[in-house]
Order: sequence, then structure tokens, then C-alpha cells
Amino acid sequence: MLQLADKEKIIIMTNLAIYDKNHGEADKKANAFFRHDYIYWQNFWTRLHAFLGALIIVGFYIIERLVINQEDLFEIDYSAEGARILLFIVAVLFASSVISSLKATREYSKIQKRIERYLDLTEKLEGEGELPAYHGTNSNRKRRKRKTL
Repeated sequence: MLQLADKEKIIIMTNLAIYDKNHGEADKKANAFFRHDYIYWQNFWTRLHAFLGALIIVGFYIIERLVINQEDLFEIDYSAEGARILLFIVAVLFASSVISSLKATREYSKIQKRIERYLDLTEKLEGEGELPAYHGTNSNRKRRKRKTL
């Protein structure tokens, strides 16, 4: 029968393996960025996709007015339509930026908590002499303060 300490080691190593399989690579990539940079890049891609989506919607709107409603090109008030379209695009970009910032902030926080737990588990195994000094993660205090792997 296994001793209690051996059972704890097996549980810890299993938790580390599960983390590596489910979140390891993605968390390491995200952790390579500072919080602000991570949120910036997430927002950049969200804004780009939101802008392209808004342009597609505007394109369908223009096609609908010209083809389906058969409005005359010379009777359209282009300054009013341009302002309406611009307002729509700005509203879409603003809303997507706010939502993306909140989502990325929460996601980055979860990543940091998972990494902190991972480092705690590796330190626990290192303290019991189960892992060598360098085992693919550097959990010494200097790097630990920066919360990096």
C-alpha cells in the first residue's frame, strides 16, 4: 500500500500533467506578455474583426437600399448616410473594445491564477526532492515574483 506522502505526490503530478495537457501551452504563450500588452493584442484582433463585420453589414445595407428598394443614386443624402454609417461603425468598435477588454482582463487573471497554482505545486514537489532543480519550469523566487514560467 502506498504511503500518504506518495499518494500526495501522485495527485500533485497528475494535476500538473492535467494542467500541461489542458492549459500549458496556451498559458505559456499568454504569460509571455505583460497584462497590458496581452489585453492590447486581444483588443486589436477583436477590433479588426468587428470592423470587418461592420463593413460587411454596411455593404449589405447599401445593397439593400440600391438593389432591393431601388432607390435613386441621386436622391440619397450622402452626408446623412455617411454620418449614420460612421456612427454605426464607431458604436460597433466601441462596444467590441469594451467587451473585449473585460474578457481579456478576466482571462489573463485566470491564466495568472493557474500559473501560480502550477508553480506552487512544482515547488511542493521540489521541496520533497521529487523534481530535479531544473525540470522545465523555473520556480525560483526571482522569476516567481514576475509570475513567469
